[in-house]
Amino acid sequence: MKRITVVFILALFLALAGAGAEAAAPTLAVRTFDNKTDSYSLSPPAQAITDMMTTELFDARLFTLVEREKLDLIAEELRLSQSGLMDMSTAPEIGNIMGARYQMTGAITVYYYNASGRAIVVPWLAGAAAADRTAYVQLDIRILDTATAQVVYAAQETGTATREVSGLVTRFGGFASGNYGGILAAATRDSVIKHVEQMKRANWQ
Repeated sequence: MKRITVVFILALFLALAGAGAEAAAPTLAVRTFDNKTDSYSLSPPAQAITDMMTTELFDARLFTLVEREKLDLIAEELRLSQSGLMDMSTAPEIGNIMGARYQMTGAITVYYYNASGRAIVVPWLAGAAAADRTAYVQLDIRILDTATAQVVYAAQETGTATREVSGLVTRFGGFASGNYGGILAAATRDSVIKHVEQMKRANWQ
């Protein structure tokens, strides 16, 4: 009987400790990504890409995410700098309004699909050859600590895909439904996953 009681208490303690750790996750506000590509033939679905990042962050349990409705109310107050990512002078104040310890801004800098059936040179990948039906998506992400106005995460990650993944189009929406919709969604997710994996190695206090 005593053994059962000890096991029960231990299990309860571990469950409460896990719940406390989850509740202690810092709060993050994710702003809709900006399109910084120079492509005229393909327009990246910024909201769908933002949703994909938000979903992966939620699954990773790294942050407590701020509701989009709350972000929409003050979106006009946030002014982006010329670099297209963050205005350091207003971000802390807006972060306090949202109750978010961190803010994420992102830029879509490459959104490219090749279906030429022949190898090509991709300058931003140092001359890498692209095969038939290949997509590249590059996301430039920064996270600002609103308490200190310091950038605590800044990275560019390029995602690639060489085949269509139709399930991603259905799940996230916004991506084109043609031959290149799934492959661009898969390349986007590849970039997102790389960012999230980097964030997992950071110390979020």
